[in-house]
Amino acid sequence: MIQVKMMKKGSDNVVHILPAKEIYLQGNEHALLLLHSFTSHTRDMKKVATLLHEQGYTCYAPLYRGHGCMPEQLVQYNVDDWWQDVMNAHLFLLNEGYQKISVIGLSIGGIFTLKLAQLEQLEQIIVLSVPIDKEPEQLKQRIVDYAYNYKNIEGKSALQISNEIEPFNDMPLDALIAFQKFIKETMQQLDKITIPIAIFYGERDDALYAHSAEIIYQHVHSSKKRKRGFENAKHLMTLGRDQNEIIQEMIDFLE
Repeated sequence: MIQVKMMKKGSDNVVHILPAKEIYLQGNEHALLLLHSFTSHTRDMKKVATLLHEQGYTCYAPLYRGHGCMPEQLVQYNVDDWWQDVMNAHLFLLNEGYQKISVIGLSIGGIFTLKLAQLEQLEQIIVLSVPIDKEPEQLKQRIVDYAYNYKNIEGKSALQISNEIEPFNDMPLDALIAFQKFIKETMQQLDKITIPIAIFYGERDDALYAHSAEIIYQHVHSSKKRKRGFENAKHLMTLGRDQNEIIQEMIDFLE
């Protein structure tokens, strides 16, 4: 889903796609850092933030650089930039005075959550739809699909879309190979995680995510850990049919 705003210019409809924004809802002393997925943006965490804020939590969902805007901007950044955004977001909460911080991450946001738990003192973590590996070609296809969908929503012609997509199809894999390496290195250090962890996956997602959930569950050294699949959930679990049940499960786990 991409936010759009329709405006008329002459006889033609011109679609202006609204850039995404971070979410910051101040509540009690327990802050939740909410990390969205790759090629998506903070709408992944909007309802999570709203409902958890109603429970009293402070909720902060940062926006990774290049996300939630034109695809040409997305490819100017790489996994190191997005990881830096996550560390900056964690530091922001510390500087705001929050000493009790838990993290919830979806897909690549889940990878960042695991990485942060290996390096920083956190309360609890919840990860959803986390891959233990991702081929560079698959990551590239995500970018190509994002670019196509974005330009299609803009209302561009098939010929114009085809011309503008070409640079994405020709994109080298170097940055995405580094992305895969980041994921693998994070998974190799799961034994450093000892805090409470909940691992969720969608049963209507690719089977590799159920396998990933099991690998994570077996390799973390947490004394309190929970793994659960959701029957009607696809990859973007926080947006689908089991959304409310998943958020309730988050609330139960955090409490």
